[in-house]
Amino acid sequence: MPVVKPISDQTRALTTIQEREDHIQRTIAHGYDDLTNGRVRPWKQAKAKADRMRASR
Repeated sequence: MPVVKPISDQTRALTTIQEREDHIQRTIAHGYDDLTNGRVRPWKQAKAKADRMRASR
């Protein structure tokens, strides 16, 4: 018989997935908006910011 997690664990997992998907969707929309409005940063500047964000984690 399969093990069924309590509803709260399932809800928490679903909420986490939805939050992650929402974040991804906002990031894509933000990038598309920047691209269409000419606000794309040079590669080196974008890479430096990404490296700083990774280092802070």
